Amino acid sequence: MSSEMMQSSLEDAVNSKYGSDALRRHFYDKKANSKKGKGNLGTNQTKQLIRNMQVDWHKVELSGDGADRVITCIGRKEVSTERQDNRKSNGKGQIPYEEIVRNLVLLYLNQDKDHPATTTIKVLAHELGLMSDTLYFASKMIKSNQQKAHYDNLDKKYQVGYSMFWHIVPRESERIKNHLKSVLKKMSDAGIIYLRDVTNAVTIDENGENHNPIDNIQAFEIKKTQRNLREKHDVTVADLRYRPKHHKVLAYKEDEQEYFDSLDIQYIYDAMIIGLIATDKEIKHYMKDSLIIDFKNSHACNAERLAKKIQDDFFYKLLKAKDNHKLVEELGGQAKPEHAIFKGTEYELVVQENQRLAYDAIAQAKVADTYPNEYSNKLRAIQDVDEQEKNNCNL
Repeated sequence: MSSEMMQSSLEDAVNSKYGSDALRRHFYDKKANSKKGKGNLGTNQTKQLIRNMQVDWHKVELSGDGADRVITCIGRKEVSTERQDNRKSNGKGQIPYEEIVRNLVLLYLNQDKDHPATTTIKVLAHELGLMSDTLYFASKMIKSNQQKAHYDNLDKKYQVGYSMFWHIVPRESERIKNHLKSVLKKMSDAGIIYLRDVTNAVTIDENGENHNPIDNIQAFEIKKTQRNLREKHDVTVADLRYRPKHHKVLAYKEDEQEYFDSLDIQYIYDAMIIGLIATDKEIKHYMKDSLIIDFKNSHACNAERLAKKIQDDFFYKLLKAKDNHKLVEELGGQAKPEHAIFKGTEYELVVQENQRLAYDAIAQAKVADTYPNEYSNKLRAIQDVDEQEKNNCNL
């Protein structure tokens, strides 16, 4: 588990990505009616905020009383987990390829069922065939200059349009990872597989790189030292990822490598150990033919169904009016005049901002009412589904 920690006040948490419009309204309504001018959340709203944070953090703790409560998040997850949906159907019928993924996992683990695999969720998705090479390697590109260089070097058949390509890649790689993680948890809960989070250390010998789990105590000591080095050099995890050439990051990296050298390792990373514990008879029950293409077609159809809702919302759903009365209440200044507050659908907004259609390929597809079809067809191209293998979606 990562040693990263984040603390925030109730107000900061509500205004972060973990808050929602409903939580913010509740908080500031309380603040407006408070004699002390402090906002607060009720029991249900607090539970909702904590659940939102648990998507990204292994542990979320609440301390203090009332409006002065502090939320502490400990151990950022390498892969965000899906939020548990407690509605009656719990999303049943919304994702049609769970059985396919489960069978692919069994086929993969059955190749060497006496030895567990240590891997990451993204690598496993790629090795199972859920992500094509194109989708997998593109999903690693974070910075805009990396994305441009990567796209320019793609085979022409994968160059489906720069905007649409980078619109699809992060969404669908995250969907696949989250769904795979959900399926693995269900398989573990059902006693089909053994699944545990581990920390891998990379060493090098005459045969090349070795990736092996280390015990939890050693992992904690290493991550504690990394934390101390980040504090020493005044850098964050985000700095290490997005500012690799900054002088503070380079100084940190030098100290970190010296520390790793003292341990005879190259680096460490969070992973999982996964192994098969079902019997041969149970395994046969799950096997199916043509699983990878079935998955990719089903996944593209599901993506098209979700894109169809986005398309319908584009034409028919009113956007939330964006006024600045909250900021005016808190910071002063002048409120936006009524005529300056846009009220209408996203389609009407695009028409009003007519220059946007000249450069926004996503808006062009939505205006032409071709967004769902373009989205699924270009996703299939990225995922290496040939035209003859394509199945029509019954939406």
